[in-house]
Amino acid sequence: MEHGTAELLCGLPSIATLGSRHHTSYPSYPTPRGAGGATRCSSTKPVDGVKTWTVVSGRVGQRSRCTSSLLLLCFYSTMLVLLLLLASGAEAFNIDLRTAVVHHGPAGSFFGYSVAQHIDQSTNWLLIGAPKSNTSQPNLNQPGAVYRCRTDKPDDCHVIPFDDKGNNVKPVLTPTKRYEQIEEKSDQWFGATVRSSGENGFIVACAPRYVYFTNDLDKREPVGACYLSRPGTTKFERYSPCLSAVNQSPVIDQYHRQGYCQLGFSAVFTSDGRKLLIGAPGSWYWQGRLFNFRTDNATKPYSTTGEDSTGLSDDQYRGYSSAVGHFDDDSVEDYVVGIPKGEQYLGKVVLYNQNMTEFGSLVGEQMGSYFGSAVAVTDLNGDRLDDIIVGAPFYADYKSLTAFDNGRVYIFYQTSDKKFRPQRRDILDGPDSESRFGMAVSGLRDINYDGFEDLCVGAPYAGEDKRGAIYIYHGSKRGIITDVSQVIYAKDVSPTLSGFGISISGGIDQDGNSYPDILTGAYSSDSAVFFRTRPVVRVIASLKINPDILDLEVKECQLPDGTKITCFNLISCLTYDGYGVPDYLTLNSTVVFDVKSNTSGSQEQRVFLMQAPTKYTKQDIYRLTARNPSCITTHAYLKNDPDDKLSPIKITLTFTLMEDPDRALRPILDAYIPVATSITTQIKKDCGIDNVCVPNLSVQLYGVTPTHIIGNPGILEILVIVNNFGEDSFNTRLWIDLPPGVAYNTIISQKSSVPISCGNFNQTLVVCDLGNPFKQKSQPSDFTLVLTPTNTNDTKDELIVNFFANSSNEEKSNDYENNYAKGVIPVTAVAEIALLGKSSPEFIILNITEHKGEEDGSRIVKHVFQLINQGQCATNETELQIRWPSYDKNGNPVLPLEAPLIIEGNGKCDTIVITPSNAQKYDKSTYIEKETDRNKRNTDSQTISCSEKYCTIIQCLVGHMLPRDNFIVTVVSQFKPKSFIQRREETQMYNIKSIARARVRSVPYDFKTVDVSKFETRKIELVTTVNTDRLKPASKGVEIWIIALAVTAGLLMLLLLILLLWWCGFFKRKKPEEEGYFVVNGKSNIDDKIVD
Repeated sequence: MEHGTAELLCGLPSIATLGSRHHTSYPSYPTPRGAGGATRCSSTKPVDGVKTWTVVSGRVGQRSRCTSSLLLLCFYSTMLVLLLLLASGAEAFNIDLRTAVVHHGPAGSFFGYSVAQHIDQSTNWLLIGAPKSNTSQPNLNQPGAVYRCRTDKPDDCHVIPFDDKGNNVKPVLTPTKRYEQIEEKSDQWFGATVRSSGENGFIVACAPRYVYFTNDLDKREPVGACYLSRPGTTKFERYSPCLSAVNQSPVIDQYHRQGYCQLGFSAVFTSDGRKLLIGAPGSWYWQGRLFNFRTDNATKPYSTTGEDSTGLSDDQYRGYSSAVGHFDDDSVEDYVVGIPKGEQYLGKVVLYNQNMTEFGSLVGEQMGSYFGSAVAVTDLNGDRLDDIIVGAPFYADYKSLTAFDNGRVYIFYQTSDKKFRPQRRDILDGPDSESRFGMAVSGLRDINYDGFEDLCVGAPYAGEDKRGAIYIYHGSKRGIITDVSQVIYAKDVSPTLSGFGISISGGIDQDGNSYPDILTGAYSSDSAVFFRTRPVVRVIASLKINPDILDLEVKECQLPDGTKITCFNLISCLTYDGYGVPDYLTLNSTVVFDVKSNTSGSQEQRVFLMQAPTKYTKQDIYRLTARNPSCITTHAYLKNDPDDKLSPIKITLTFTLMEDPDRALRPILDAYIPVATSITTQIKKDCGIDNVCVPNLSVQLYGVTPTHIIGNPGILEILVIVNNFGEDSFNTRLWIDLPPGVAYNTIISQKSSVPISCGNFNQTLVVCDLGNPFKQKSQPSDFTLVLTPTNTNDTKDELIVNFFANSSNEEKSNDYENNYAKGVIPVTAVAEIALLGKSSPEFIILNITEHKGEEDGSRIVKHVFQLINQGQCATNETELQIRWPSYDKNGNPVLPLEAPLIIEGNGKCDTIVITPSNAQKYDKSTYIEKETDRNKRNTDSQTISCSEKYCTIIQCLVGHMLPRDNFIVTVVSQFKPKSFIQRREETQMYNIKSIARARVRSVPYDFKTVDVSKFETRKIELVTTVNTDRLKPASKGVEIWIIALAVTAGLLMLLLLILLLWWCGFFKRKKPEEEGYFVVNGKSNIDDKIVD
């Protein structure tokens, strides 16, 4: 009974509650599951309607009451660390759920707590233990039973009558001659262990909680008992060696030695059934003892292991589990026995030979994990050496604080020198918290006929619903395949199952299909499930293409529209075999032409079916006979001039097994053989005999735009030349990585053997197609790339355009260097400012002769200066200086500043007035114009501007200016005429001149190429002209009478002249006809009057 019974301990399914050397009071009946530590709880009768628990402290003997509120404390006292370890599930393989047979036992009977498969005289049976079942035995309560169930019909079970009697009694010599009971079979857990030695072999069933009353009836000893059924007979034999030892021993505390034997906790037959090893983990202060029985009725019925009188081996539970195998050099089978509390609670398993001599051991690695509570033996790696499987169902992962009882299974591989080494092992970890993975382990033999034996692990509390699961693992040449092959959860079989996986029996073919089947128990739902194993079909698929290379120049086929195309044939063949497979099977297949890989990057479909020119997939049905291949030919064609000529053309065949509804147990495809096969072909290329093209691309750049000025919208140009100095390159592309702020415009001046097309791949990447193929040593691809700057304000020093040429076919590793090229365009900034101005008024006319007072002739004078950023670049700081003639050189006021400056724009101005008192503080060159720059004095006008001693300087600092921004300063002054009145020069014209200069001091660009000292200084002069009128004194006027006399004389002279002309006939005129000529038909006859 490797897994123990199922009483509850501290609210959790428990292992055996086994006493200690110093325990002096009789405890409740042993509860095999849960006693993993020094403190254990066993159920007692309810008190006042509340269920209580008895805490038994090993070696101390103290007893206390713990209510359900102390359940967690009781569990922690078992020294098990509570952690989580997850494991992955798997898809189904060949354990068939559709034909599963479910048997149910009496409610509350723990039907399925132990299971075994048995064949007796060609009749297949499932043996199922129900240790809490009621029977027809008189006056007994839940003595337990073993059921014999059919493999092909659910709920068809019958009790095997191992014992049909009630409790035995013996007469007591009293006057009334009464009888006293000498044993107790109620709650003896008969059926907690059930084993079969194989076909037509022995059956053993045990009651580890069977109680015997000593001779004087003063003690009740749970010695345990087993019943043996021999083949071909209906008689049963009882084995209870601990009972005999109790009767024969006069020792007062015998029950602490053999009295708590609990024989039958585990049992195992040798393969021939001649030996039966039964474990008694409670023997001798729970050290545990093994009884090796001979089933051939030999003189010495059994041999046994000894005890440790020092007490160092107390409370270790030797015999908790057992299995049989070959572990030494002789031909006799040996035993592996679990001791889950050995080695200071680490647990261990020990190897014994038939003489009960220990010759090897394996130790666990975590305290309280119950390493050794379940063991099994099988050959997982096919080396013909038995391997040992050990369950540790309470193993926990220390990495988690929220999970516990995940469970772990260890596989130890036997080496060629008959040794087991800790490092030569594999580990399987439980998937869920509290799943108790490894509570049951069983070899299955080879369930998929791959030549390696397989393993089943039970986890009775696995799954989201905690109702249990079994896990199927396959062997291999390297050992167990740690990825689970198949997981069967309780809910996959029935929604009512629970405790599924508490017990497992495998390795026997019950349905005659040559595949071993599986029986597992689900004790919490009083159920057991029988699974049949499906035959495994191994399909071999092959593909062939004719011709094996596709030549685009060879067009031997024609489409319905008359198009000539390149065609080929695909021959696909399937065959199958397998152990125990049907003679005939039907498979569905699908062929896909030109399958695209994830890395090819091409989405072009190049191959189609001849019979359906727009399709590239085809379904077929194969009706096969075992081991006889069947082939189908498919006609396909390659489309003309595909873009992708380099990538292989992949053709894939997938197949599935068509289910036969008339077949009860359907075969299944081998999960370890791919259900698809593929073949590739190539398009013929001009690449030599190996048909592998190795190009050698080269990129060169010329005519790169020498400089880009920030803000300049002008285009950028780069002459690009790409050569191929190697073999043909396919899907040849030039990738152009643009810098920020630059956009692709177009390409011009193409010179190439094939058209070149470019376009944006994304915002910063341009791709150009250079040909497919780009022929070896052909004319270079030559073009000019045109780029448009969009926003290069954030550029640093250079615009870098990277070029990279590649193709679908790889170049030699040392040929890639010339595939790269870098175009560098220096970036600079040029500040372009304009300085404009206007004077108002432009002319002042001053009549000095008629000047009447000091203020007469004064007026407002304005000079307006406008600074404009007329370039493409922004400016950060610009200096504007205005030299204003407030006074003339003698200090007389001319245009003194009597009003504040009017400023418009981003800047500020300061005013400095230079007079003789402070002139020495300033550099004259900053405000005095050089003689060559001044307007020289001429005889007609005189210029008044800043002098050495007198000048007003207006100093402005203009801030950030974007293109087209401006800054305006208006200087307002009151014209003072006094200085002009006092002048004695003959000059009448005076030019009052203000001078402004502007210079850019900084720009918002951090370019190495920018030198602000080279920026031009702008200058403007504004003039207001003053015109003075200096008239001479007027002479005395002409007398009136003189004027009147002169007029009269003039009139008389005119009259006399008229009379004279009249007298001469001046006023008399002749008509034309009187003169002798006239006009005829528009022409005069004046010529006729000409005298010769």
